[in-house]
Amino acid sequence: MSVIYKAKLKAAKTAVSEKNYDYAYDLCHDLLELDATSYPVHILLGVSCQHMSKWSEGASVYEKAKLLPKANTLAWQGVCALYEASGDHAKHTEALRELCDRLIAEGNLQKAWECMQKVLVLLEGTGDVRRLVRALEELAPNGPYNALLDVNGADPQPPTIVDLLNRMYRLESDLDSRLIESEVNKRRTRLGAGPISRVRTEVRSEVYAESGLLTTLAQLVEHSMSGPVDQLLENEELYFECLFDRILFVEPRNEAVAQLVNLAEDLVSNDKCSRAFELLIEMDDVGDRAAELVPKLVELFPDSVLAPAARAWMRSDAVDADVANGDADVANGDARESPFAQLQVVKSMERMGRDRACVDAAARARNAQHEFSEKYGAQLPRSRLQVDLASAGSYLRIGPEHAGDAEELFRVCLEADAKCTEAALGLGLATCALGNNEEGCQILQQLVDSDPLNHRAWGGLANAQLAADNTSGAIHAYKQAIAVDPVCAEHHAGLADAYWRLGGEWRSDK
Repeated sequence: MSVIYKAKLKAAKTAVSEKNYDYAYDLCHDLLELDATSYPVHILLGVSCQHMSKWSEGASVYEKAKLLPKANTLAWQGVCALYEASGDHAKHTEALRELCDRLIAEGNLQKAWECMQKVLVLLEGTGDVRRLVRALEELAPNGPYNALLDVNGADPQPPTIVDLLNRMYRLESDLDSRLIESEVNKRRTRLGAGPISRVRTEVRSEVYAESGLLTTLAQLVEHSMSGPVDQLLENEELYFECLFDRILFVEPRNEAVAQLVNLAEDLVSNDKCSRAFELLIEMDDVGDRAAELVPKLVELFPDSVLAPAARAWMRSDAVDADVANGDADVANGDARESPFAQLQVVKSMERMGRDRACVDAAARARNAQHEFSEKYGAQLPRSRLQVDLASAGSYLRIGPEHAGDAEELFRVCLEADAKCTEAALGLGLATCALGNNEEGCQILQQLVDSDPLNHRAWGGLANAQLAADNTSGAIHAYKQAIAVDPVCAEHHAGLADAYWRLGGEWRSDK
């Protein structure tokens, strides 16, 4: 290295320290003509370019410096300082990331975290939520910068993984909501956009496909398991509510539903989350768990969507049918999509003797059952059978003009449950009402043969025999019905009518 070169290099350093950047700039160019591979000169020139607002040249100088054999972090730090001074937030962010990678490669995790913290602050300041979330994801489990969360002694100290995931959840949840509203408002006025409900569904599908919220919540639950139970349950409820709302848009659906049910079971076992109770009640298909879940829902969550229907279920045998009916009417408004609630409406209408209302309610209930099955892949055979039985019975009571509807539904019920005596009884009565007395009597005879203690079946057979002018057969059947249930007034009245039809000496028995 010549004396002239050394003198110019010293002069360049002095010029930079004295902020005489124009002079330093010229000196550096002279020096590079003498030695194009001098790392210190590249750094001095980069600093000069920054303060002279020569952004492109400065960036180019630093990029060349990175490739020199003696390159160290000064070149990466210089690029960061240059882009920060230029106000180019995007390039500043990328430069900080590259510096972070360099520091990690050198094993300086503390400085690397401080660098990453600057990235997060910068992204938060720009309002670019999506890029901020992506940066946080890189710090999350399985992310390339996850190791930085274990750094000690950094300022500021890295967040815990749970704190990080909570922050991601809040950001992603807010971002998804704002994207949906913004896109819906944009599309709803387009020609041929269709109903707002369809537009919203399409937008939700698109936004949720790009969202990482469910993954974040799943990780949040996983990393909360070693912490306080209350915190775990709170995070499980967040995950459940989000998955519940997005279940139609998650694939594979069967795995998502299984996860949803598992979360619901855990929440219910800890008396948490009304929607978890509601889901399990619906999935149970009014089966073995209803007696456990329904009263608990009413006790813990009296204002929940299913609470009115649950109260109606609990009062199903009450004498005051008006009370149950009132609850069911409320459920019909607040829980229109609930199979459980709609079933209670059907039962309530049936108890009240409002047969046409029962038929209408049954149509809504089938709708709700179909949509629930489509959504969760769960069949509801017991609920469907109860709805169809109630509807068929109402059709039969409305009058002969609907006997065909009753017969069709009773046959459907028997296909679902061949041992359903109520369906067999109804089918026999409906067949008779259609004028097919012989076939109706055969059906009812088969029923009493298989279930001889069914007084209603005997009474139905007796009525059918009487309608077929088989008075002696009717008398025999009425007597069997009375033997099984001696206090049923209908059977005694029917027997008296049969005796009256015989006339003469039999009328004294009436």
